[in-house]
Amino acid sequence: MKTRKIAIDGVASSGKSTIGKILAERLNYEFIDSGFLYRLATLIALEKDLKKGEYSLAVTDFNVDIKDGKIFLDGDEVPLTKLRDKNIDALVSPVSEDSTVREVITKELQRISEEKNVVMVGRDIGSVVLPDAFLKIFLTATLEERASRRFKELILQGVNTTFEEVYENLKMRDIIDSSRSVAPLTIPKDAYVIDTTNLKIDEVITLIMEFIRGKEYALRNSKNYSDSLF
Repeated sequence: MKTRKIAIDGVASSGKSTIGKILAERLNYEFIDSGFLYRLATLIALEKDLKKGEYSLAVTDFNVDIKDGKIFLDGDEVPLTKLRDKNIDALVSPVSEDSTVREVITKELQRISEEKNVVMVGRDIGSVVLPDAFLKIFLTATLEERASRRFKELILQGVNTTFEEVYENLKMRDIIDSSRSVAPLTIPKDAYVIDTTNLKIDEVITLIMEFIRGKEYALRNSKNYSDSLF
């Protein structure tokens, strides 16, 4: 079965998950946040008490499925709240940097995308995971705006922090994401770049829907046209 894949990449707190969820609902596609699979691998690493250099053992027999926004491991649902634990927050970056972990999760994401239409978000989706995606989007925003958004989210969640701490954390995260040796954050050459700094959510969705229609129009007029998103 031929499936449609929409890849959304971007810097931290640029709106990837929010935009991705809304777009997936609009198109009736499966929404996949690749970050949760890395968090799942991190959860396994914690449960097995794995140390640096052993993280690849967390993805041995890593059989994952995603359905209606829920994540299943070996057929059992893993609550998303469990994957947001602060202990996972502290370890997910080093686990995600493990080359074997990234290779296994990339293959799982690719397998899932061959089974259903997806809107997939992450930091290397258009460049590594789904290089053949029907549409690639890269979201960005100023560091100040992203820090402001994240700070407000954390305050609403009751987290005791400061804007300065959030700002510095995001700044460091940008450096790590763009400089890591395996699958660094890059803008795919065929991606549409959207600066969300001064845009509302519905304005971003409208832009993406216009891009989809443009791609559809081009496809309709090509010899490779087969079916439509709409």
